[in-house]
Amino acid sequence: MINFHGVNNSVSFTARKKQQCVENPTRGNSFPRILLSTVGMALCLNTISPANSDTFVREDSIEMVEDLIKPQNKTRLTSEELKAAPSPIVTIAGKEKNVGIIVDTKTNKLYRYNSAGDVIDGYHVATGRLKSNGKSLTTPGIRRVHHIENYPYSKAYGTKRKANPKAYGPNILYLTIINPKTGAEEPSNGEFIHGNNDASSIGKYKSGGCVRMDNDVIKQFAKEVMVGTLVLIK
Repeated sequence: MINFHGVNNSVSFTARKKQQCVENPTRGNSFPRILLSTVGMALCLNTISPANSDTFVREDSIEMVEDLIKPQNKTRLTSEELKAAPSPIVTIAGKEKNVGIIVDTKTNKLYRYNSAGDVIDGYHVATGRLKSNGKSLTTPGIRRVHHIENYPYSKAYGTKRKANPKAYGPNILYLTIINPKTGAEEPSNGEFIHGNNDASSIGKYKSGGCVRMDNDVIKQFAKEVMVGTLVLIK
Protein backbone atom coordinates (compact mmCIF):
# COMPACT_ATOMS: atom_id res chain seq x y z
CA MET A 1 0.00 0.00 0.00
CA ILE A 2 1.29 3.42 -0.91
CA ASN A 3 1.59 5.82 2.00
CA PHE A 4 0.34 9.07 0.46
CA HIS A 5 0.74 10.83 3.76
CA GLY A 6 4.44 10.03 3.74
CA VAL A 7 4.84 11.22 0.17
CA ASN A 8 3.11 14.47 0.98
CA ASN A 9 5.39 15.04 3.94
CA SER A 10 8.43 14.40 1.77
CA VAL A 11 7.36 16.87 -0.86
CA SER A 12 6.48 19.49 1.72
CA PHE A 13 9.84 19.05 3.46
CA THR A 14 11.75 19.39 0.15
CA ALA A 15 9.92 22.58 -0.72
CA ARG A 16 10.77 24.06 2.66
CA LYS A 17 14.45 23.20 2.23
CA LYS A 18 14.58 24.91 -1.17
CA GLN A 19 12.94 27.99 0.22
CA GLN A 20 15.54 28.17 2.99
CA CYS A 21 18.34 28.04 0.42
CA VAL A 22 16.97 31.06 -1.36
CA GLU A 23 16.23 33.06 1.77
CA ASN A 24 19.65 32.36 3.32
CA PRO A 25 22.36 32.92 0.67
CA THR A 26 25.12 32.36 3.24
CA ARG A 27 24.54 28.60 3.35
CA GLY A 28 27.25 26.60 1.64
CA ASN A 29 25.17 24.84 -1.02
CA SER A 30 22.79 27.69 -1.86
CA PHE A 31 22.61 29.80 -5.02
CA PRO A 32 22.83 33.60 -4.71
CA ARG A 33 19.63 35.38 -5.65
CA ILE A 34 21.30 37.24 -8.52
CA LEU A 35 22.40 33.91 -10.04
CA LEU A 36 18.87 32.51 -9.78
CA SER A 37 17.53 35.68 -11.42
CA THR A 38 20.06 35.36 -14.23
CA VAL A 39 19.16 31.70 -14.78
CA GLY A 40 15.48 32.61 -14.81
CA MET A 41 16.07 35.32 -17.37
CA ALA A 42 18.05 32.92 -19.55
CA LEU A 43 15.20 30.41 -19.39
CA CYS A 44 12.74 33.12 -20.42
CA LEU A 45 14.93 34.12 -23.37
CA ASN A 46 15.21 30.51 -24.47
CA THR A 47 11.43 30.26 -24.70
CA ILE A 48 11.28 32.93 -27.41
CA SER A 49 10.72 31.36 -30.80
CA PRO A 50 13.28 32.09 -33.54
CA ALA A 51 10.55 33.64 -35.65
CA ASN A 52 9.97 36.35 -33.04
CA SER A 53 13.53 36.80 -31.79
CA ASP A 54 14.22 39.72 -34.13
CA THR A 55 11.43 41.73 -32.51
CA PHE A 56 12.53 41.11 -28.92
CA VAL A 57 15.05 44.02 -28.81
CA ARG A 58 13.65 47.44 -29.67
CA GLU A 59 15.57 49.82 -31.94
CA ASP A 60 15.75 52.53 -29.31
CA SER A 61 17.34 49.99 -26.92
CA ILE A 62 20.00 49.26 -29.53
CA GLU A 63 20.67 52.98 -29.93
CA MET A 64 21.07 53.37 -26.17
CA VAL A 65 23.61 50.55 -26.12
CA GLU A 66 25.48 52.14 -29.03
CA ASP A 67 25.61 55.43 -27.15
CA LEU A 68 27.23 53.64 -24.20
CA ILE A 69 29.75 51.78 -26.37
CA LYS A 70 30.93 54.77 -28.40
CA PRO A 71 33.57 57.04 -26.84
CA GLN A 72 31.69 59.82 -25.12
CA ASN A 73 32.32 63.50 -25.84
CA LYS A 74 30.25 66.22 -24.22
CA THR A 75 29.71 67.94 -27.58
CA ARG A 76 28.59 64.77 -29.38
CA LEU A 77 24.95 64.62 -30.50
CA THR A 78 22.76 61.89 -29.06
CA SER A 79 21.04 59.29 -31.24
CA GLU A 80 17.78 61.18 -30.65
CA GLU A 81 19.31 64.44 -31.90
CA LEU A 82 20.70 62.68 -34.97
CA LYS A 83 17.15 61.81 -36.00
CA ALA A 84 16.68 65.50 -36.87
CA ALA A 85 19.61 65.47 -39.31
CA PRO A 86 18.75 67.36 -42.51
CA SER A 87 18.90 65.74 -45.95
CA PRO A 88 22.47 65.58 -47.34
CA ILE A 89 21.30 65.90 -50.96
CA VAL A 90 22.39 69.00 -52.88
CA THR A 91 22.21 69.91 -56.56
CA ILE A 92 25.47 70.87 -58.24
CA ALA A 93 25.52 71.70 -61.95
CA GLY A 94 22.12 70.07 -62.35
CA LYS A 95 23.10 66.79 -60.66
CA GLU A 96 22.13 65.56 -57.21
CA LYS A 97 24.98 64.68 -54.88
CA ASN A 98 25.37 63.75 -51.22
CA VAL A 99 27.45 66.00 -49.02
CA GLY A 100 29.57 64.43 -46.29
CA ILE A 101 29.13 67.21 -43.72
CA ILE A 102 26.30 69.63 -42.93
CA VAL A 103 26.65 72.62 -40.62
CA ASP A 104 23.28 73.95 -39.46
CA THR A 105 23.79 77.51 -38.27
CA LYS A 106 20.21 77.67 -36.93
CA THR A 107 20.98 75.03 -34.33
CA ASN A 108 24.80 75.20 -34.21
CA LYS A 109 25.05 71.50 -34.96
CA LEU A 110 27.29 69.64 -37.36
CA TYR A 111 26.22 66.32 -38.93
CA ARG A 112 28.43 63.83 -40.74
CA TYR A 113 27.21 61.34 -43.35
CA ASN A 114 28.53 58.26 -45.12
CA SER A 115 28.66 57.88 -48.90
CA ALA A 116 25.12 56.46 -48.93
CA GLY A 117 23.76 59.61 -47.32
CA ASP A 118 23.14 58.11 -43.87
CA VAL A 119 24.02 60.24 -40.85
CA ILE A 120 26.76 58.59 -38.79
CA ASP A 121 27.51 61.15 -36.07
CA GLY A 122 27.21 64.80 -35.17
CA TYR A 123 28.45 67.48 -32.78
CA HIS A 124 27.58 70.80 -31.25
CA VAL A 125 29.69 73.56 -32.80
CA ALA A 126 30.16 77.31 -32.63
CA THR A 127 29.41 79.47 -35.67
CA GLY A 128 29.69 83.14 -36.59
CA ARG A 129 28.34 85.90 -34.38
CA LEU A 130 24.81 87.03 -35.11
CA LYS A 131 24.28 89.98 -37.45
CA SER A 132 21.61 92.64 -36.99
CA ASN A 133 19.19 90.51 -39.01
CA GLY A 134 19.62 87.64 -36.54
CA LYS A 135 21.58 85.42 -38.93
CA SER A 136 25.04 84.00 -38.30
CA LEU A 137 28.12 85.57 -39.87
CA THR A 138 28.94 82.10 -41.21
CA THR A 139 28.13 82.21 -44.92
CA PRO A 140 25.71 79.56 -46.22
CA GLY A 141 26.64 77.56 -49.30
CA ILE A 142 28.45 74.47 -50.56
CA ARG A 143 32.10 73.94 -49.70
CA ARG A 144 34.76 71.32 -50.36
CA VAL A 145 37.51 70.14 -48.03
CA HIS A 146 40.53 71.32 -50.01
CA HIS A 147 43.14 70.17 -47.51
CA ILE A 148 43.61 69.61 -43.77
CA GLU A 149 46.22 71.53 -41.79
CA ASN A 150 47.89 70.41 -38.57
CA TYR A 151 49.18 72.60 -35.75
CA PRO A 152 51.49 74.57 -35.85
CA TYR A 153 50.37 75.14 -39.46
CA SER A 154 53.79 75.27 -41.04
CA LYS A 155 52.06 75.10 -44.44
CA ALA A 156 49.34 77.59 -43.62
CA TYR A 157 48.17 79.68 -46.56
CA GLY A 158 49.17 83.09 -45.23
CA THR A 159 46.53 84.88 -43.08
CA LYS A 160 46.63 85.17 -39.31
CA ARG A 161 46.79 81.41 -38.69
CA LYS A 162 50.57 81.63 -38.43
CA ALA A 163 50.41 84.63 -36.12
CA ASN A 164 47.89 83.14 -33.71
CA PRO A 165 47.80 79.38 -34.34
CA LYS A 166 46.50 78.36 -30.91
CA ALA A 167 43.19 80.07 -31.66
CA TYR A 168 42.53 77.44 -34.32
CA GLY A 169 43.15 74.34 -32.26
CA PRO A 170 45.07 71.27 -33.43
CA ASN A 171 43.56 71.06 -36.94
CA ILE A 172 41.90 73.10 -39.68
CA LEU A 173 39.68 71.78 -42.45
CA TYR A 174 40.45 74.27 -45.19
CA LEU A 175 37.31 74.88 -47.25
CA THR A 176 36.95 76.18 -50.79
CA ILE A 177 33.66 77.30 -52.35
CA ILE A 178 31.68 75.23 -54.86
CA ASN A 179 29.46 77.13 -57.29
CA PRO A 180 26.17 75.19 -57.25
CA LYS A 181 25.21 76.35 -60.75
CA THR A 182 28.41 75.43 -62.55
CA GLY A 183 30.20 73.10 -60.13
CA ALA A 184 33.31 75.26 -60.41
CA GLU A 185 35.60 75.45 -57.38
CA GLU A 186 36.31 78.96 -56.19
CA PRO A 187 38.83 80.30 -53.64
CA SER A 188 38.12 80.13 -49.91
CA ASN A 189 36.34 83.02 -48.21
CA GLY A 190 38.42 82.47 -45.06
CA GLU A 191 35.76 80.48 -43.20
CA PHE A 192 36.98 77.05 -42.11
CA ILE A 193 36.13 74.21 -39.75
CA HIS A 194 38.69 74.11 -36.95
CA GLY A 195 39.34 73.56 -33.26
CA ASN A 196 39.43 76.41 -30.75
CA ASN A 197 40.93 77.59 -27.50
CA ASP A 198 37.59 78.51 -25.90
CA ALA A 199 35.60 75.38 -25.08
CA SER A 200 32.77 77.49 -23.64
CA SER A 201 32.01 78.87 -27.11
CA ILE A 202 30.76 75.50 -28.41
CA GLY A 203 27.05 75.64 -29.19
CA LYS A 204 27.07 79.44 -29.41
CA TYR A 205 27.45 82.21 -32.01
CA LYS A 206 30.99 83.29 -31.19
CA SER A 207 33.30 83.20 -34.22
CA GLY A 208 34.04 85.63 -37.03
CA GLY A 209 32.55 83.16 -39.52
CA CYS A 210 34.46 79.90 -38.99
CA VAL A 211 32.92 76.75 -37.56
CA ARG A 212 34.53 75.82 -34.25
CA MET A 213 34.63 72.25 -32.96
CA ASP A 214 35.86 70.64 -29.77
CA ASN A 215 39.62 70.07 -30.01
CA ASP A 216 39.37 66.32 -29.39
CA VAL A 217 36.70 66.05 -32.08
CA ILE A 218 38.67 67.96 -34.70
CA LYS A 219 41.64 65.69 -34.07
CA GLN A 220 39.50 62.69 -34.97
CA PHE A 221 37.99 64.51 -37.94
CA ALA A 222 41.44 65.23 -39.30
CA LYS A 223 42.05 61.46 -39.38
CA GLU A 224 38.68 60.42 -40.81
CA VAL A 225 37.46 63.18 -43.13
CA MET A 226 38.77 62.81 -46.66
CA VAL A 227 40.02 65.63 -48.84
CA GLY A 228 37.34 66.37 -51.42
CA THR A 229 34.44 65.88 -48.99
CA LEU A 230 31.53 68.19 -49.80
CA VAL A 231 30.25 70.42 -46.98
CA LEU A 232 26.89 72.18 -46.84
CA ILE A 233 26.53 75.22 -44.60
CA LYS A 234 22.91 76.20 -44.13
